[in-house]
Amino acid sequence: MTGEEAVVDQAAAEEEVVEEAVAVVGDAEAVEDKNLIAMKKLIVHSVPVVISFAWLAAIHQTFNPVILKGPDFLRFYLILILGFYVSIFILNTLKETVSKTTFYFAGLIFLLGSVKLTRGIMLGKPVGFLVMILIAECIVAVFFIPNHINKKMN
Repeated sequence: MTGEEAVVDQAAAEEEVVEEAVAVVGDAEAVEDKNLIAMKKLIVHSVPVVISFAWLAAIHQTFNPVILKGPDFLRFYLILILGFYVSIFILNTLKETVSKTTFYFAGLIFLLGSVKLTRGIMLGKPVGFLVMILIAECIVAVFFIPNHINKKMN
């Protein structure tokens, strides 16, 4: 090989190394962006939970919402639900999609309502308002799930 061919081969090899490094950095940035978006969603959805439990601790001096009486639990539950849906609205205005984090929070909120419903039925208490709220949650979830599935398929 002549000196010029060696220089050309070395330049080509260096160019390949640079392209691979750029690809690795691009992949790392994509993973970092994905983690950042997930953390942003987690923080936005955590705010209503923190607010509702702060209200619970300030007014009723407890962190256990299941032991609350009917109207007090309904106030707590409505603060939690309304805050959660406001956080979804905020994420939608930021052009974020409904994610697994959103479904986990919605599921946990629904589970809390279901536990309180079961406890109320076992104690023979009136649970009509809670049943209506849980039905409304199911209806809202039916609207979220198809949108999420359609976006995942596309």
